[in-house]
Amino acid sequence: MTASPEPNGPRRPELTPSAAEHCRTLVAAARSGALATLARDPDGFPYASLVTVAADELGRPLLLISTLAEHTQNLVRRPEASILLTAACPPSSSPLACGRVTLLGACAPVPDGERQAARTTFLAAHADAAGYADFKDFAFYRLEPAALRYVGGFGRMAWVTAEEYRAATPDPLASAAGDILSHMNGDHGDALLAYARALAGVADARGATMTAVDRYGFDLEVSAPGGAQRARVAFEAPVATSEEVRRAMVALAKAARAALG
Repeated sequence: MTASPEPNGPRRPELTPSAAEHCRTLVAAARSGALATLARDPDGFPYASLVTVAADELGRPLLLISTLAEHTQNLVRRPEASILLTAACPPSSSPLACGRVTLLGACAPVPDGERQAARTTFLAAHADAAGYADFKDFAFYRLEPAALRYVGGFGRMAWVTAEEYRAATPDPLASAAGDILSHMNGDHGDALLAYARALAGVADARGATMTAVDRYGFDLEVSAPGGAQRARVAFEAPVATSEEVRRAMVALAKAARAALG
């Protein structure tokens, strides 16, 4: 089995995404989150509210909020804020087992010279907001990340610096991952079992399910006589498209079957 290093520790890039990359991917996909501001009354208490979000090209969350809203009034007084964004979680999974990120930083109005770009980005994610985006009592705000806390599930967590976050990029397979998992689990169970036995080191595997895929490789949940195991299989090189994934999977299947004789 390929051992996964700590989220921000030394790693071979082809093995597993960093915590910063997980954060960029999660933020790029998020469309709503919980915004926490510092309340005016009662003074200083965290005030959490639901907001819609979209990420700009630097991964900064954009908000379109009413100037009359309580959270906006809180931000006018004090811009310190955080926003919690969560990954989509299967109904059968515990929410605590799914990914999430909390971004901490100053949340302030988007400067006039950048408003049009923010408007275009936000409406691309929330077309329904076009009906009120230009109302005088609405404004675009942007949270500038100062630090991020990533939690990928039980026992997987790390702080991410603003510099690490800016240098990372979202996973290019994020939008296609669901279809890839469905295809592999539905049509290629024999290949998944071969991956588990020959490439993940679970020689007595009885079955395998692909649970995640990204540019560097994929995760398996493997059933074996000793119980369920998690395994990671790396691609030979990072991939960026579904077609590149298909070719990489075919090559790995050939290598696995050759190793198994």
